[in-house]
Amino acid sequence: MFADLAALPPDALLGLTKLFNEDQRTRKIDLGVGVYRTPDNRTPVMEAVASAQRRLVERETTKVYIAPEGAPGFGDALHGLVFGPTIAVDRCAVVQTPGGCGALRVGAELVKRAGAQSIAIGSPTWANHHPLLSATGLAIRMIPYYDAKSGGVDFGAFYDAASRLSASDALLLHGGCHNPTGADLSLEEIDAIIELAARRGFLPFVDFAYHGFARGLEEDAAMIRRMAERLPEFLVSYSCSKHFGLYRERTGALIAVGEDAARAAAMKSHVVNIARQIYSMPPAHGGFLVADILSTPDLATNWRRELEAMRQTVAGNRRLLVKTARGHQLGARLDFIERQHGMFSLLPVDERQVLALRERHGIYVAANGRANLCGVNEGNVDHLCEALSDVLAR
Repeated sequence: MFADLAALPPDALLGLTKLFNEDQRTRKIDLGVGVYRTPDNRTPVMEAVASAQRRLVERETTKVYIAPEGAPGFGDALHGLVFGPTIAVDRCAVVQTPGGCGALRVGAELVKRAGAQSIAIGSPTWANHHPLLSATGLAIRMIPYYDAKSGGVDFGAFYDAASRLSASDALLLHGGCHNPTGADLSLEEIDAIIELAARRGFLPFVDFAYHGFARGLEEDAAMIRRMAERLPEFLVSYSCSKHFGLYRERTGALIAVGEDAARAAAMKSHVVNIARQIYSMPPAHGGFLVADILSTPDLATNWRRELEAMRQTVAGNRRLLVKTARGHQLGARLDFIERQHGMFSLLPVDERQVLALRERHGIYVAANGRANLCGVNEGNVDHLCEALSDVLAR
């Protein structure tokens, strides 16, 4: 059966990690795969997570399946974190999924089942969006989003393209910390898209993978809360990988907001049905940890403190890179990085220059120039700026 099945090439980003690990040079910098790292290049278990984990081990008495909806308390905890008092719980269906990727796929299946024909995505976007969503049979429509000259959003072009969407379309939006550009919509631009969605009838589908990493937990939830106040329905793909550090636990959720309780319940029934057809039950461990942290005041306070420190670290890395670049013949060429948010920015390099960074200087970034700025620190920022000066001058 499999005799004619040719091997596929390795995943480009995961392959980059392999190349970095095999590089014997001491002056090398990994700006590739998107995980948070401390200035000393670690991705530790958060203290609040470690505490919740110890509590769970002490009181857990069984490993039987949890329900397809997820760990008890997980949905209510996320509802409070994401929506606050904005909407009633019964308008919001939360189903735990295997990470944000699971939520994206299940959400796309739900959109397809509801009769949608396509999903529009601003360009560029996270590399895995296209395969995850197109596998459902939905047509993918790439529309303008990023202005490489300014390092900001080309909102005029984005809005113009979105204005041609209809009730048979969905629009994927990044819920802050845009991947790969770091360029986010302003609140005024978010309001304009919400008004457009209400008028044109397309469905917003928010990929919310970096909650708390842009401006803070409350500030970052503004897009979702504004939608809840002004739109009858939308979807949110939520990931707990970054802000809880639960990468390998695969903890996420699909949040379906309906016009009323009956609509939300119907949406939830279909989400659960789709999940049963794909993976049946989500992993339990991370869901229990998130529920415990968010429902235990001391743990929640510690977690918020840790997350804010992580956010400040990444913002500090951005400032450090911009300040150092100005002293390395780069002038203001990287100033846009300080205006962006989250882990990622697109360096102003093409594929040839990306290869030169790697081969001549031991600096590893994605082929499109995406750099994980968690990898920037006081010890390597001069080397990075010297390397950029070199490749940009050629």
